[in-house]
Amino acid sequence: MTPEEAAATQPEFERELREHTLKLERAVHTIDFERMDTDVPGIKIDGTRYARRKGKTKGHYTTLAGPIEVMRTVYRERGGHGGESIAPLELRLGLIDGHWTSTAAEVATTFMASCPSNEAERLLKAAGTMSPSSSHLDRVTKHVGAHWEAGRIKFETEIRDAERLELPSPEHVRYVAFSLDGIMVPMKDAPRTPGLGRRDQGPKGHKEASCATVVLYDATGERLRTIQFGRMPEAHKRVLHQQLVDELRPLITQYPEAELVAVADGAHENWRIIEEIAETLGCPVAKRLDFFHAVQHLIDGLRTAGFSDDEIEVWRKRLKAEQGIAEQLIEALAVEFLMTQRVGVERCLNYFSNNSERIDYAEAKDAAQPIGSGVQEAACKTLVAQRMKRSGMSWRTPGGQAVLTLRGLAQSNRLSYAWDALRPTLPVTFEVDSNTGRKLPRRSEMAAA
Repeated sequence: MTPEEAAATQPEFERELREHTLKLERAVHTIDFERMDTDVPGIKIDGTRYARRKGKTKGHYTTLAGPIEVMRTVYRERGGHGGESIAPLELRLGLIDGHWTSTAAEVATTFMASCPSNEAERLLKAAGTMSPSSSHLDRVTKHVGAHWEAGRIKFETEIRDAERLELPSPEHVRYVAFSLDGIMVPMKDAPRTPGLGRRDQGPKGHKEASCATVVLYDATGERLRTIQFGRMPEAHKRVLHQQLVDELRPLITQYPEAELVAVADGAHENWRIIEEIAETLGCPVAKRLDFFHAVQHLIDGLRTAGFSDDEIEVWRKRLKAEQGIAEQLIEALAVEFLMTQRVGVERCLNYFSNNSERIDYAEAKDAAQPIGSGVQEAACKTLVAQRMKRSGMSWRTPGGQAVLTLRGLAQSNRLSYAWDALRPTLPVTFEVDSNTGRKLPRRSEMAAA
């Protein structure tokens, strides 16, 4: 065959070579899985006894090379009436959902963190290795999410410990900034928004999910490290609150010379949490009202009062550049409200009055301190909106939280650390049960007891 002929058939050759390689991988996996089996009369797990069922049954498993079938021994609880069967092979390997290897699940859920299940199914099939259905992808993602939630505090602690040496050195970090905000997501169990019709189809109403960021800045204001969290709707943002405390506590120890800064919009709930975090940590926190939210409120209020665009621009520049501008701005708004009695002006006046201690932007800019929550707004968009607010989508908490957790870990460059923490907790330990009798214990065991 000439080089030209070989080049013409290269695509077919590459596909066939890939298929033969994957077939070999699957054959090796099958042999490897079979040696993980345990064929004894009985086993015990946490004191519960299981008896071997007659014969071996076929198990279907998903590996990174694709699906395999393995004959394995299965057991059922002694003295029970039916019930779920268990397989030592699956327990020993720590298979997720009883079918997925952790490596295959890692790849599948990484796709799921980025795109919907039908799109992930198509992309995985195009990659030419695994070909799970969209329903299987949804299911494995929920299982990973449930396992993560059960040990979340432990896993997050291990992640922080693992990446500590990779964080910037103390002399480079000037500010540790944090922020949080809410974003509405379509929920299946939320009441339908009025005016959308009576048909029980499509997305229901919305509830507020939340996300938070922790950012390390140097003395010039350059971002060095960003960590993101996302939580499905929950009362008072309790878990997000705790995540921020747990994330900030080791950072203020690692960076004792860095200043802690909180930036958020004017929502009362956000500042309640920030105040409680500062009290919990027992250290001073520089609090900044997000400059861009402040400007938008300023524009709306002054425009309602009848100010021209040029006059509004002057106030915008003064807000950012002049120290002590808060008192002058509030006084000017109070005068305008007395003259106009317009609700929009009153709303703007109340906004700046309630946040007057958080708008010293000139001093913050001189120190290269962050004054805007742009990182937080980007997190709301990229972490939540781009994945969870596509056309026709609606969520329940378990599936949505699994996606947010994985997506937050991926966007924080923590996904590999997360799987390093997760994998050791997947296998289930068991022991051989030497008692082959029924569920009642042996007389010797009763006497010993």
